[in-house]
Amino acid sequence: MTTLAPSISLLRFIFVISQALAIAFITTCPYTPSSATMKVVSSSIEENESEQRAVYRYASPFFSIENKDDVAGPPLTPSALIILNTPIQSTGCNNDGKLSGVLGMLWEASTYRTCADGGANRLYDATVTLGSEDGKNNYLPNLITGDLDSLRRDVRQYYESKGVEIIRVEDQDYHDLDKSLMAVERWINEQSSLASNEKHRTTAKKSRVFIYGGFGGRFDQEMAVINSLCVWGKKDTFQQTTLAVYDEQTCAFMLPALPMKSEIRIRYPDDTFDNNEEQSDSKTLAGEGPTCGIIPIMGRCEKVITTGLKWNLNGDVPIGFGGLVSSSNRVINEVVTVETSSPMLFTSEMVVR
Repeated sequence: MTTLAPSISLLRFIFVISQALAIAFITTCPYTPSSATMKVVSSSIEENESEQRAVYRYASPFFSIENKDDVAGPPLTPSALIILNTPIQSTGCNNDGKLSGVLGMLWEASTYRTCADGGANRLYDATVTLGSEDGKNNYLPNLITGDLDSLRRDVRQYYESKGVEIIRVEDQDYHDLDKSLMAVERWINEQSSLASNEKHRTTAKKSRVFIYGGFGGRFDQEMAVINSLCVWGKKDTFQQTTLAVYDEQTCAFMLPALPMKSEIRIRYPDDTFDNNEEQSDSKTLAGEGPTCGIIPIMGRCEKVITTGLKWNLNGDVPIGFGGLVSSSNRVINEVVTVETSSPMLFTSEMVVR
């Protein structure tokens, strides 16, 4: 027993010393995971998760009507225009001989233009008043397609004489807009394959498709246009596409459901159009205005959360026909965000000066 006492005392001494050293190390080590450090790590993880979250972005094409790049090769953002068979409400042409209004600006913003059947009649009637042959030659579409039952003979002969491609598609299971979207889809894929360097390849699938003339006609045709937004927005080619419908009064496009978040940047939020210095210029000003709506076109939506609107939705009241519908709202920030449990239709007024 007497021989074990020194060993026990020694063990106790070592134990006390080791505890003291451990406490000293913890209080002085700069890498100690304190509560503040854990908060930073947690915040970093949340930021990384936020960065990885898919975001749908609508950026107004009216910020810049020219789609030019400083890199050789095809445009980084292929942009196509489809003109439907509805009356063109544009106010004719500017002093410089260019088509004015929303249609004129969308024409300038696009690099591929197609007319859906009788849309060629509308384009012809709107541009033939430009007077000079040079003026009319500025507005030749790349393609006219559809079942062509509405295309006038004089219009067909005129565009054929100018070398415009005309393709008849007889399938009656598809609307003329669908047939035009098929052609645009092929064109977008061609642009992707023509990408000449790595920078182009990483952005080739991003594209913009402007549909002009989707409103103001028969209601069933308007709903067919909205249905095409729903159907074609799901296709792989259009996953990163701004697919929107315009006329001189209205713009509309679909917003995806969660987990995607939508960020919307219109041309004239709040009263910026009235105060814009550009209005002293003789050029036409056009763009999405502040009055907007969020329409539950796919049915009842249980949760919608927005920022950037005058009357934001906080997700506590379902949105649906027969109940609450967000109309006549107003954009007051440069960027509007929308998080919705079901796909929604975002609408905005168009302002033209």
